[in-house]
Amino acid sequence: MDESDINIEISSTDEGNILIRYFTDEKINKREYIEKITARVTKLLVEYTKLESINCLKENYFYFDEDEVGAIIEDIEDEIDNDVKIQLIIKNKFKEILERSNSINLNGFVNFRLKFIKLYAVQVVERCIDSYLMKKEYMDFISIIKLISEAEEGEYDVVNVICNNKKLQVYDKNMKKLTYISNVEFSGELANKTAYDESVINILLSVSPRKIILHESKMDKKNKEVQNTVEIIKKIFEGKIEICSGCRYCDLL
Repeated sequence: MDESDINIEISSTDEGNILIRYFTDEKINKREYIEKITARVTKLLVEYTKLESINCLKENYFYFDEDEVGAIIEDIEDEIDNDVKIQLIIKNKFKEILERSNSINLNGFVNFRLKFIKLYAVQVVERCIDSYLMKKEYMDFISIIKLISEAEEGEYDVVNVICNNKKLQVYDKNMKKLTYISNVEFSGELANKTAYDESVINILLSVSPRKIILHESKMDKKNKEVQNTVEIIKKIFEGKIEICSGCRYCDLL
């Protein structure tokens, strides 16, 4: 530790156990140095939790390729980093030991007081794999829809997508509203993946425009349905999108 008033001694026994002892100036407030040591060791134990999860992934899910494993590991690390509850549990359990003794058998602490981490690691891996497979299925389907869209003959040169009364609406180049819907079987497959406006996607797939103007200045950033729909439009119609940050149509609606 980078503290001149707290010294940590790490040693190992013949049995392979790791012992940690700390020494401090008696003038230092006990609560203060316990908090400092606990904070540092908790970070290490969180990294240990990540390692256990990654080992669980590699040992039990060997059928994923290198890129897939890398993507899942990123999700695992993000979930553990953002799991305040598990970090607090680890911190409190270590702090209990530290308050009673200035010497800790780290192996024993991990194997007995933190034995729940192995089960937690399994659960994290399962959740991250489920999440990855759902995202992969979603992106694969988006790719298929994109290919179908690119193969269609465009009926419209330009369409406008603008938010009106908290809902996305589609207009032609003369700002005439488009309301007909077809190809429901395409966008309907996305229904279980995320909240979005299916009718807007259906209209755009139906008319297969050569260019889509997204009037983003009129779109509520906090409206998840609107934002999700816009993201899907950008993925399906990549290369056909033009962003409008403000125009006379934005002012009128």
